[in-house]
Amino acid sequence: MGFDEAALRRILASLPRPSAWVIAFSGGLDSSVLLHSLARQQATLHVSLRAVHVHHGLLPAAEQWSQHCETVCRELQVPLEVARLNLQVPPGESLEAFARDARYAALAESLQPGEMLLTAQHQDDQAETLLLQLLRGSGIEGLAGMPRCRTWQAGWHARPLLDFPRAQLRDWAQAERIAWVEDASNRDTRFDRNFLRHELMPVLCRRWPAAARTIARSADHLAASLGVLQEEAQQDLQGCRDGDVLRQDRLLALSPARSAMVLRAWCAALGYPPPDQRRMRSIESQLASSSADASPRIDWGPVSLRRYRDRLYLTPNPLPLIPQGPFAWPEAASLALPEGCGELRLDACSPGLPERLWREGRVSVRWPVEGMRLHLPGRAGSRSFKKLCQAWGVPPWVRPYLPLVFVDDRLAAIAGFTLCGDIPSGEGPGLCPDWRGFASFLPVGAGGSDSPPDRAGGS
Repeated sequence: MGFDEAALRRILASLPRPSAWVIAFSGGLDSSVLLHSLARQQATLHVSLRAVHVHHGLLPAAEQWSQHCETVCRELQVPLEVARLNLQVPPGESLEAFARDARYAALAESLQPGEMLLTAQHQDDQAETLLLQLLRGSGIEGLAGMPRCRTWQAGWHARPLLDFPRAQLRDWAQAERIAWVEDASNRDTRFDRNFLRHELMPVLCRRWPAAARTIARSADHLAASLGVLQEEAQQDLQGCRDGDVLRQDRLLALSPARSAMVLRAWCAALGYPPPDQRRMRSIESQLASSSADASPRIDWGPVSLRRYRDRLYLTPNPLPLIPQGPFAWPEAASLALPEGCGELRLDACSPGLPERLWREGRVSVRWPVEGMRLHLPGRAGSRSFKKLCQAWGVPPWVRPYLPLVFVDDRLAAIAGFTLCGDIPSGEGPGLCPDWRGFASFLPVGAGGSDSPPDRAGGS
């Protein structure tokens, strides 16, 4: 189909209905076509429209482009937000990737819940994306190209022009006498995408005139296959998950290809990047060959995969600094711990420590020391901190972070786990400190849950 306003309207009608459309408006041909087409239809579309222009500050002409965008939006009566960045590309970083990430971060900051970001990538862009990913050795996630619509932030991100070649957009813009800006850097073939666009694609199209369309169609087929695989991976993931951790025995019962999909889905669910192919092979090898009491660890970027007692954990890399207490706990229901270490809250429980102790005593938080021993309520003698952690299933790397709550310099509780016998607890209702925000590091039912094990002293 050729591009016109009716075709765009049909595509938008097939997408989720947002509270507003937010156009990423660069001032170039593609986003100009998208903006003008929607602006002319505002009265009949019944969805509000606004635009965001990202001023990277990287090129001398950037200020002129911003002024052009302001003029266009004023004439079309479309509200415009200009996000001004002052980017400094770190040495060794890809300018393309760095600018793209900064642009989407700025757009994400502008997007409100329920809104849909519209970007103007077209059919030729989709073909270039597949070729780039193919040359990088990407898997099916990369080869599936850019999705037409996806949930993003608290709304959506859609690309309604993916079915239209750039030539059709240019023809429409010229027929409608639309002015746009040309970015001279788009012809710099030092950048990979520009090289594909100006050097490789013309050669392919001379031999196969419909190359862009057919390559983009392959991306559609791959995207459909990816959707099926992701559905199956989610089902496998639910069978392997134990809270935020994975059961290794169930993961290894799957084929290598399915277990790799589960690991990627698990990373995505917890907000971490997936491992690359080399680390995926290392994970498979170490989990399959290491002894049951070994503690393999594989790092990639900001994440580490660790194992303890047949359970797999994803943790930040590096782990947060262990707090150096004591910290005073003021008269409040909660206490924020140093970054990455969660927070403490007082919850009603029975049996618990009398409320007057929290109100009248000097409450402080400290952290474990080597060789410490604890007295538990109703138990004779003491038990080592290490043995208690083993009984609770707390991984070794988590133990130094367990918050110890003291009242008047006497140990009252290990937050989220147990009251301690240094202070007698009442028989009736009282208060207990709970530890939250560290849940993905802990076994199910431990710190961060509503029902910490051994809160009343059992082990």
